[in-house]
Amino acid sequence: MIIKLLRLEYTKFKKNAVISLLVFMFLLTMPTVIFIGKEFKDVPPPLPNNEVFFTFPMVWDYQGYIGNWLVFFFLGLISVFIVVNEVGYKTFRQNIITGMTRQQYYLSKVITVVALAIAATLLYTVICLGIGMYHTEGWTMSDAFYNSWAIPRFFLMSIGYMSFGLFCGFVIRRSGVAVLLYLCYMIMLEPLIKWAVHFRVIQNNTINYYPSNCIEDLMPFPLYRFADMVPKKDLDFSFLLTYSQATIGSIVWIAIFLGVAYYSFMKRDI
Repeated sequence: MIIKLLRLEYTKFKKNAVISLLVFMFLLTMPTVIFIGKEFKDVPPPLPNNEVFFTFPMVWDYQGYIGNWLVFFFLGLISVFIVVNEVGYKTFRQNIITGMTRQQYYLSKVITVVALAIAATLLYTVICLGIGMYHTEGWTMSDAFYNSWAIPRFFLMSIGYMSFGLFCGFVIRRSGVAVLLYLCYMIMLEPLIKWAVHFRVIQNNTINYYPSNCIEDLMPFPLYRFADMVPKKDLDFSFLLTYSQATIGSIVWIAIFLGVAYYSFMKRDI
């Protein structure tokens, strides 16, 4: 059943120009953007030089942060488009009319998201190992996989962004509005809410548990893990979630996104 649904999704979208372009751009930029780091000759302390971007174990963190942005933009948008495109072209309704149950249709989208997340995580793993092995002198297997928990965190991060994409697609259904909500919430709306509520009214650690923040803190900007690099604010709470907190928070938000998307799809007319 899973393979059949996944094959059906691939057949429907393999010739879609927008999705093909997003996949191509992700595959092009994912292994290359990190090398911009070679242009940074003066790396701020406590980092010794720009080689830290490419050697074990830090390559996992820097490539993960790059992947954070790329997954958000390219794969997240794909998860929106695989829903709203079918609404726009009426294949959404046709699938149900021709015998597919609503549960199967919804499951096909979730399976597609999981498959994309697995593929992205495998690519991330191969890139990190390749770059790390090439740039780390005398590396060992323990060096290579010292930061191996980054791999499941990258996978969960990918699921997090794409589950929000499915949420926007199933709840909004209109392509332009759904894409706008996806991009604007993550980039502008959530930071605006944080500023309005948590910097003007109350200051506590609930600011860190918004969906975008939980997902982002799975693969945050690595320098923020160094105390000297944290933005200087008079805060009574940690600037970043711990990996455990970010993991639990992300799982909760993923369940909410997928649950609300499922409820909306099951209750509304096709």
